[in-house]
Amino acid sequence: MLHSVNIRYGENVVGHIGLSEVTKLPVIEYQQHWKGNGFPISPSLSLEGSHTPASVYNYLDNLLPEGKARELLAQNLGVSEKNVFAQALALGQDVSGAFAFTNQEIPSQPIFREVPHNELIERLEQKEDFGLLHWDDKPRLSVAGVQDKLNVYISPDGQMGFGDGTLSSTHILKFEKANLPHLVLNEFICMQLATLSGLPTAETEFKRFDKFPALLVKRFDRHYHTNAEKVLRRHIIDGCQALDLPRDYKYERNFGDSRDVKHIRDGASLTGLFSFCQASPSPAQNTMQLLQWQLFNLMISNYDSHAKNVSFFWGRNSCSFTPGYDLVNVAMFPQFKQALAMAVGDEFEPDHIHAYQLADFAESCGLKRPLVAQSLRELSAKVLHVISTQDLSKELEQQKLISAEEKDYIAQLIEHIKARTLHLQKCANDIADVTL
Repeated sequence: MLHSVNIRYGENVVGHIGLSEVTKLPVIEYQQHWKGNGFPISPSLSLEGSHTPASVYNYLDNLLPEGKARELLAQNLGVSEKNVFAQALALGQDVSGAFAFTNQEIPSQPIFREVPHNELIERLEQKEDFGLLHWDDKPRLSVAGVQDKLNVYISPDGQMGFGDGTLSSTHILKFEKANLPHLVLNEFICMQLATLSGLPTAETEFKRFDKFPALLVKRFDRHYHTNAEKVLRRHIIDGCQALDLPRDYKYERNFGDSRDVKHIRDGASLTGLFSFCQASPSPAQNTMQLLQWQLFNLMISNYDSHAKNVSFFWGRNSCSFTPGYDLVNVAMFPQFKQALAMAVGDEFEPDHIHAYQLADFAESCGLKRPLVAQSLRELSAKVLHVISTQDLSKELEQQKLISAEEKDYIAQLIEHIKARTLHLQKCANDIADVTL
């Protein structure tokens, strides 16, 4: 192994990651004590060492940011965007999950660097040109996704900044691009609707930094321990890591939706994710949560619900769904592609989802049709009840966080979700009886 780096789990070194002397691809070796008492970083990276370099690459690839942030990270490091090993090392002390990749001794005391609001606003003014990746000559973005994000530590007294030593990020700040107005507000409302409908959902708060709206998301893989002044970490994997796929395969049509390649469906799929859930230590619970996640995404028209937008807590003989995140009504944004990330049955067109396609979805994913029908009835009733009884813009309006235009936007969003949910609710009665 070349350029070996420690894999840390808390204060313990549990293995090493480096490059193969032969292939120059990343490889992982676990310590003997971890092989006996620990758990693999992901399902494809077994403790026995039977994994391939491709699986190590896939795991690291999915830890890294996407889009422009990924390009900037590689550019600032002076490496190829495909050099996941170098990029993972640059971000290695605060990547998603519980493991860290570093040879440096992590300080045993909390280190906090405050980011005042005026400094953040100044950076936001320039983010279209310079991004939010580097602070103090150090990369700080380590959450996958294409949206502008910043990992931050929020202290018990509400101070915001960067945590090092025994601290790490506890929250994610998400911002919208200039050509996607209301994206943050859209996501906040969809996340609130999910929470009020009884779905496990990440805690969110709508904020403003001067003219810049932001979504503050509490990380569910982090927990601040007050007495120890320490951030504890819990391990997670996303859907691509669960299926041993690189990030480019997060969509089922991994080559795109154009005529000549749309028949190629080698990427992540609902059938693959349901198979993973059904083979997990908690098959019934995980299968049910994946089903509710998919049905809710259909109700809110979240066509971009790909495999990296679903995650699992992963540990020794345990696997369970994380709270939901990245819930957005994509139909409100013509800038996004208006096709499903993963097929429902054999259908990618959202407007073509009817009872037949839902029955086909049930059959292809190994689900009982009456279960899908009943789940759809129950969840749609909850969503419609929330919409009819709750004013989701009221608190934001009282706190003077939204304008009259934004209040109107929320009303349009809710009407869109209501119409879609009513359509799906009507489909439920025919799912069990339709002939395939």
